[in-house]
Amino acid sequence: MWSQPDPLAKTDGESFIPVQADEVKQKVAANGGDANAGAADAQTAPDTPDTQPEQPRPNDSSDSEQPNQSDSSAPSDSASTSDSGEAIGNASDSATATNGAAKATTKGSVRLAALQNNEYGAHWGSYNGTAAFFDASNNLFVQQAKGVIDVSAWQGNINWQAVKNSGVEGAIIRIGYGWDNGFDKQALRNISECRRLGIPFGIYLYSYAYDANTGAAEGSSLVNLLQKAGVSSSDLGYPVYYDLERWTWTGHEVPNDPGTYDGIVNAWYGRLQSAGYNNLAVYSYTSYLNTALNSGNIHSKTRWVAQYGSSMGYTAFPTNDRGWQYTSRGSVSGISGTVDLNAFGNQTATSSAPSVPVYRVYNPNSGLHHYTMNYNEVIMLVGKGWRYEKTAFRAGQSGIPVYRVYNPNDGNHLFTMNSYERDNLARLGWHDEGVSWYVPSGGSINVYRLYNPNNGEHVFTTEYGEYVLVGRAGWHQEGVAWTSL
Repeated sequence: MWSQPDPLAKTDGESFIPVQADEVKQKVAANGGDANAGAADAQTAPDTPDTQPEQPRPNDSSDSEQPNQSDSSAPSDSASTSDSGEAIGNASDSATATNGAAKATTKGSVRLAALQNNEYGAHWGSYNGTAAFFDASNNLFVQQAKGVIDVSAWQGNINWQAVKNSGVEGAIIRIGYGWDNGFDKQALRNISECRRLGIPFGIYLYSYAYDANTGAAEGSSLVNLLQKAGVSSSDLGYPVYYDLERWTWTGHEVPNDPGTYDGIVNAWYGRLQSAGYNNLAVYSYTSYLNTALNSGNIHSKTRWVAQYGSSMGYTAFPTNDRGWQYTSRGSVSGISGTVDLNAFGNQTATSSAPSVPVYRVYNPNSGLHHYTMNYNEVIMLVGKGWRYEKTAFRAGQSGIPVYRVYNPNDGNHLFTMNSYERDNLARLGWHDEGVSWYVPSGGSINVYRLYNPNNGEHVFTTEYGEYVLVGRAGWHQEGVAWTSL
């Protein structure tokens, strides 16, 4: 049986054949303001491969959110855009909040953003003194906003240093698709580079599930990939997303009812949660969320939505944090070709402190562990034979300092919040290596401490199961050392 080449090969890696904004305006005008009429005109009919076909980005489906679909309208004349997509007009005097008809009293304003606006007028600005993202009518989508890209092998060999320098503040990385298909060809490198450069990242898996059993298979396959990549729940600055779209696959029928999808999503969630991954969410596009995914269960998990238009048509976000994938035609330094652009943030401002990962590595020769926020130090130690284990926990960028001292006689490091203990050890010949990280206020995750009476080492973990298991092996359980984010 024949199989079709990757559908994106027909469009040079685009999720769809691009439609220009002025064409959408003309179509809307020709149909008396009905943006839905002729919505499929620019779509390419999908072919159906014999195996699970590769889906290059979250919006790869032929039924993904097109710029001229019913919930994407022409841009407002009140905000014009330059060729680069950056807003050059002035925002209205007040921004309209998205919660009901309430009006914000703090003015919104347009700024030159690290990421471009979209071609329909949705744009970056500021709100309450923070970066924000607005629709074309200047309605606030999120404040405390971050410009985030989502990437796969279709972005090629990314220069992540250039990406970071351009102002990108996060990345959602495709780890794979379906089940038992292995890694996306760039996933491991993309994960490693984000770690090295301190770029917060999340993960997504494109789904081909058609029942609860295949949803469970995708969950198990994803857990296997995450573990092989060394990605623990504390590594993630963004969730693990389940990418649900209308797929095509020869010999298999895509689900079309919410009940079937409920079973798929619940089975997938169950496999991830049983492996310790709890920061999970659903990604899809508005029209699919209003039809095949029109379930309270699924909507309660949906935190990232694609909408290529002037406004966000989906309004059932279950949490204060949310993401809008607003274009697939973004341009970012360090990436050849186009890339999806997203605005992630909070509808209502929060006071949560930013966090940074603390990595754990293990020396198989000495049996000692080491903790560091410096991923370059991790790479250096791994090059010398140490084993990377995981992100042990997430620390704050301010708060109570944790000091690091080093014993040159046995190679042990001690991490302590007690400055007196630090000073006393320094007088005994230990090397004072300064502040290692900070214990934040408002932390909610326990960091447990264990002590090895044989070699004097302390180990820290957020996993209570590990705390119990290592304690049974003879280590002294010393309780909660501090709480992390």
